[in-house]
Amino acid sequence: MFGWYLIRPDAELTQTHLNVWQADFEGFYDVQQPDSQPQGNGCGLFTADDHGRFYFRSVVPAPYPIPTNGLVGELLAATGRHAYRPAHIHFIVGAPGFRELTTHIFVNDSAYLDSDAVFAVKRSLVRDFTPRAAGTDNPCGVVESFVEAHIDITLHADGGGHT
Repeated sequence: MFGWYLIRPDAELTQTHLNVWQADFEGFYDVQQPDSQPQGNGCGLFTADDHGRFYFRSVVPAPYPIPTNGLVGELLAATGRHAYRPAHIHFIVGAPGFRELTTHIFVNDSAYLDSDAVFAVKRSLVRDFTPRAAGTDNPCGVVESFVEAHIDITLHADGGGHT
């Protein structure tokens, strides 16, 4: 995964941060499997470089069902909807002087993109996760074959102005 913080050309890019969390390749978050996943698995805190670039290495997440007990389950049953979320990665990004942004991106070939149980998919949030051959140049130094995704993030000034 790689990308850039896009704020404005003259903006100070130090101390920009990226908080990431996701399910694993089987669709489970670390808190759902405390006996088999270490605490914080699928989570990361990163700082962009002085040019606003960031990159990290992870697994491609899988779709997963939301809990169906209680009122949510009753609503899903009453509307004839399934309980699945498409594969996605969550982000909280921020920089001094800019509003913090919480968002997520979806894996382009994931099941349930057109029927997300929580209606959160927008086409602008769907990203290609492109297979790359072993030896392909990459900022993470991966030498075996891998899947690559790219996201550019635009932050807005604290005052609500558009940058």
